[in-house]
Amino acid sequence: MNTTRGLCSNTSRLAALFAAAALAACGGGGGDDPAPAPPPASGLPTIAAAVSLDDNHQVGVRNANWPDGNTSVGGRGAPVQGVPCGDPVETFHIHSHLSIFVNGQAQAFPANVGIVQTSPTTDCHYYIHTHDLSGKIHVEGPAPGTFTLGQLFAIWGQPLSTTNVAGITGMPVVVYITENNAVTPFNGDPATVPFASHRHIAIQIGSPISQVPFFTWTAN
Repeated sequence: MNTTRGLCSNTSRLAALFAAAALAACGGGGGDDPAPAPPPASGLPTIAAAVSLDDNHQVGVRNANWPDGNTSVGGRGAPVQGVPCGDPVETFHIHSHLSIFVNGQAQAFPANVGIVQTSPTTDCHYYIHTHDLSGKIHVEGPAPGTFTLGQLFAIWGQPLSTTNVAGITGMPVVVYITENNAVTPFNGDPATVPFASHRHIAIQIGSPISQVPFFTWTAN
């Protein structure tokens, strides 16, 4: 009898048993998936660290479906929802900020929304407009008034509701307003959200965001 072969065989079987026991103790198996990540914390998003927008830099990624300027059904120079297009004396001039998130990804709001070229050398500006990709919304007029997010989207030529934000549908929509160091959900029609000086508006489409951005600028 070959005792060496028998000893090796027994040693191999013991090694296999120990390996199986160790794997079971770890709760593992070759085909097991890792434990799922915990769900995001409930409650309101926090406010991100402040970022200056005095340089008017781009905020978010470009959305291929949102080119700069008004769409073909947006403002072409005639008043839109009571908002004229012209060059008013700027006795009233404030800025708000608009952020739009799609499944957590910030989208750059288009430049030159509300600015219409009326001749090769002349533009008219709706009282609500943008100049760049920063998300800053300029509200200008001859006198103080109430101007809303819905008017901006109408001038842009895009829909805005709880089921459709600029052509994005089929996902839940939540609107947050940030001011006075507090985040508040807006539970009404998003088109009725008014602009105010240094007010931050964030539209969340799809998956929740954990933070709302906060920007500073030196103008009103």
